Amino acid sequence: MTPLSLILTLLFTVSYVQADIFQNLFGQQMRQQEEKFDYQKKQLNSECSKYLCPESFACVSKPIDCPCPFPDSQQKCILPDRQNYVCIAKTDKADLKGFKGEIRDCSWVRKAYKGKV
Repeated sequence: MTPLSLILTLLFTVSYVQADIFQNLFGQQMRQQEEKFDYQKKQLNSECSKYLCPESFACVSKPIDCPCPFPDSQQKCILPDRQNYVCIAKTDKADLKGFKGEIRDCSWVRKAYKGKV
């Protein structure tokens, strides 16, 4: 094999590998984009005759009845106006033994709402 043919073979191989890597990286991104959940379609095709919660797609009587989108890890705190709520991360009190600071739970949210934090 001549040096020129060896160089051409190496260049072809390297460019093929680069093209393959490029295709895998960006081709995979395109596939991931196609798999995105279509929120608009989900809302428009809902058969909910009451209130459809925007984050959880639960069908409830009124907005305050919406569950948190991640109930296993979130806690729903109803604000003092009784018309709004926030979802915060659940805290495991057992993990906080010896903690001296203020725990950010629903009572902390109510204080923050009133401007006392």
